[in-house]
Amino acid sequence: MRQPRFALAAYDPESTPHDEIWALCADAKHLFADQPPDRPGLPEGRDTPTEELAEPPVRLLGCSPRGALRDALESGKGDLGHGRVLRLDRQGRPLQQAVEGEVVAWIPSARGRGLVDLALDPWTVRPSRAAGEVWDVWWAGRPTEPNLWARHGIGTEGRPHWLTVARGHTARHGPDAEPGATHHLDGRHITDEPAFYCALGEAVHGPGGYVGRTADTLSDHLRGRRGGLGAPPSRTLVWHEARTARTCLGVTPRAQDRPPSFEELLALLTRLDIEVTLS
Repeated sequence: MRQPRFALAAYDPESTPHDEIWALCADAKHLFADQPPDRPGLPEGRDTPTEELAEPPVRLLGCSPRGALRDALESGKGDLGHGRVLRLDRQGRPLQQAVEGEVVAWIPSARGRGLVDLALDPWTVRPSRAAGEVWDVWWAGRPTEPNLWARHGIGTEGRPHWLTVARGHTARHGPDAEPGATHHLDGRHITDEPAFYCALGEAVHGPGGYVGRTADTLSDHLRGRRGGLGAPPSRTLVWHEARTARTCLGVTPRAQDRPPSFEELLALLTRLDIEVTLS
């Protein structure tokens, strides 16, 4: 089989991050929430079908079953179990969980002898195609080029997925910065709160870097519980092109559940003993 891009893991709410791997799969279909399902052609002059089509199950293609799933398939057991679909990188390491659900059917796969195609009925929300763009960037490993999180196709929807994948690679960061080091924050693409954390992670740890995704996780990171900008009190951050964030995030204090403003992000960095220079 070709290099697997997905894995099906047994669903176990007590297991972190996932349980036994049931199958390695070459590809997936109908995985994304914003991907229109296949449907037959419509009669001439009609733009929509007479009835809304039900959302199809997620299909895992070219799967090599193992463990409990293989036993269930060989025995003809009706209940194939509940599983989690994981997106893998080229080394076979999980990047992110894509969806959870019930394995409802299988057929022999046209992709090779002994392989099967599985159908999974999801009970969690399917990811957007922007998640797929993120996974493709991380397929070969941690990025070596900065600002890939800001490229077309990832956008606002994809940035939370980027942060999740980057967090999973924190153990592969290099050594923490020396006390007194100055970090440069590329602010050209900071148009929302997730973008701020994507850019800040790269300012500290290079492309694909991670320092948190909320005020609390950033605080944990900078106070040494997860590595970070260096030992206090010597922390300096030069925020380049800060006008982008000032324009897009505004300066009005946050109300209710609105994202933090530019001024509130500055105040957060100040509370964490970071000296910020705007440029």
